[in-house]
Amino acid sequence: MTRKAMSTMTWVIIVVVVVLIVVGAISAVLLIPHTKPTSPITTSNISTSTKSTTNVTTTSTITNLVFYTWWATTGKVALNHLIPAFESSYPGYTVTKNLVPGAGGTNAKYAILALIEAGKPPSLFQSLVGANMLSYVESSPQGLSTFINLTPVVQKEGLLNNAILPVMEASAYNGTMLNVPVSVHSGLVLYYNLNLLREYNLPVPQNLSELTYDTVQLAHHGVTPWMVPGADGGYDQEQLWFAIFLSIGGPRLMDELLYGTLNLSNTAVQEVFNETNYLFLNYTSYNYPGWQSMTWPQGITLVDQGKAAFEVDVDSATNYLYDFLNVTTYPAVQPYLNWSNVTMVAQPFPGTQNYFPIVSDAVAVPISNQQQAALTFIKYWISYQGQEVWTKWKAVTYYKNGTDWYNTPQQYWMYQHLLNTSPNNFVIDPLSLFADVDAQLYSGLLTLQQTGSPALSAWESQFNSSMHEEYLEWQTAAKFGLGFLGFQGHPFGGYYPPWVKSNYPSSSTSSNYYELNQTSYVKLAILLTGDSKLWR
Repeated sequence: MTRKAMSTMTWVIIVVVVVLIVVGAISAVLLIPHTKPTSPITTSNISTSTKSTTNVTTTSTITNLVFYTWWATTGKVALNHLIPAFESSYPGYTVTKNLVPGAGGTNAKYAILALIEAGKPPSLFQSLVGANMLSYVESSPQGLSTFINLTPVVQKEGLLNNAILPVMEASAYNGTMLNVPVSVHSGLVLYYNLNLLREYNLPVPQNLSELTYDTVQLAHHGVTPWMVPGADGGYDQEQLWFAIFLSIGGPRLMDELLYGTLNLSNTAVQEVFNETNYLFLNYTSYNYPGWQSMTWPQGITLVDQGKAAFEVDVDSATNYLYDFLNVTTYPAVQPYLNWSNVTMVAQPFPGTQNYFPIVSDAVAVPISNQQQAALTFIKYWISYQGQEVWTKWKAVTYYKNGTDWYNTPQQYWMYQHLLNTSPNNFVIDPLSLFADVDAQLYSGLLTLQQTGSPALSAWESQFNSSMHEEYLEWQTAAKFGLGFLGFQGHPFGGYYPPWVKSNYPSSSTSSNYYELNQTSYVKLAILLTGDSKLWR
C-alpha cells in the first residue's frame, strides 16, 4: 500500500488528529501465493536467515530513546520501574515515553501506522504479537526493509532455548521476528466478586451452564451480574464474545480466525457462531446501567465493590487492581476460595481452562540512527534481570525457569498455567489480528450489544467481511515470505494455514475438523434455570 508524498507540516497535523482521520490504515492487499520455504528447523538450531532486513551501521551515540506506547495504567507503572533500572545499569542512556492511551492500543496503533506510512517510523514502539505487527510492515513504503529482523537478537540472548517456545512462535513470521515479546498476558479471563457467589451459595463457574446459572440467580436476587463497558470502543465486547466462542468451539476455530479462513458456511462453525451470539446478547442484557460511558478500569472497580459480579478482560486487570486500588487478585482455586479475606478472583473463562489466549506485548525497532540504543534497551528488557523487574508489575515472564517474584498470587498462577499449556492449545487473542480487522470486530460487536438481536444479520455480514480482509492481508504477508506464525517445523499452535500447509510436515490437527466443546449450552441453561429470557 502506498500513499502520495506529503509535506512534513501536513504529517504533523495528521499525527495530531490521527484517531479521527486514519481509518482503514491497511488496504489494497494482494492475493499472492506463499513461496515454498526451506527444510524444517529444530528448537536447538533455529535458522535466522529466513528474511533478514537491511543491516545499517551507525556511528553516532544517541543517549535519549523515545518509546511510543499506549500503556497509560498498568504498563505505565511497570515502565516506571523498568526504565530507572535500565538507566542505572546503562548510565549513558535515557528513555522517554511518548504515550498515546487507549484500551488494547486502539488509538496508538493508528498513530504509529500514520508515522510509518509517512516514512517516519518511531525509533522504538509498542506492538503486539500475532498478525498485528504485519499491519506496520504492510503500511510502510519500504515494506519489510523498514524493520530490523530481531530473530538473531533473540537467538543470541538465548530465548529460543530458555523461553516457552509458543510465545516466541507467536512473534515469528516464518522465522522472522519483527518484534520481540517482553511479557505474556492471557486474554479472555473471567474476573468476579467471590463474595457475591458466597452470599447466594452459587457455584464457582467451571462451564458455560454454571456461568449462565449464576447470571440468572444473581439477577433474581437483585444483583447486577455483568459489567461489559462500552467506552473502550468495543474492546470489552470483543473479549466477552471471543471468550464464549473459544469455550464453545475450541482452539482450531481460533486458529482459523487468526488466518481469516474461518468459514461460516460450515454448519458446525455456524452453530458455534450462533450460540456465541445468543449467550453474548443474553449476558449483556444483564449489564450494569450506564455501561455505555464506562471504561474497563471503571468496570473492574465496580466488580471489586460488589456492584456487579462478572467482567471479562485481559489479565492486565490484575495489575490495575493491585497498582491503583490496592486490591490483590487471587486465582479461583483452593485454598484461596476458602479464605474469607479473598474478594477478587480470576480464572480462565469457563470452558477454556486448557487453553492459553496470548496477548503478548512486544516492541519493534525500525532501522534508524537510534537503532543501537533501541537494541540496548530491548536486550536489557528481555534479559532475566529485566524480566524480573518488569513482570513483577505487569503480566508474567516467558522464561522457563522463572520464580515467584510477582506482586499477586494470580500472576504466579497464570505463569504456572503458561508453563503447563500444551503447545497446540495456545491461541491468539483477537486483539492481535491485523489492526484494521480488529477495529472492524470492535465496531461490529459494540453495535451488536447496543442494538441487540436486530443487528445479528449485520454483525454476521461484518464478521465475514473481516475474515476476508484478514485472509487477504495474510496473502500480502506471504508475498514477503511471512505467511504464517512460527518457525519452520514449529508453527504457532501446531497449525499451518491452508496456503502453506502442503509445503510442510503434516500438522497434528486438521482445519476441516471441528470439535464442539460445549454444544447447545443455551438450551441447557434454559433447563437449569427456567428463564425464557435466554431465548430473547
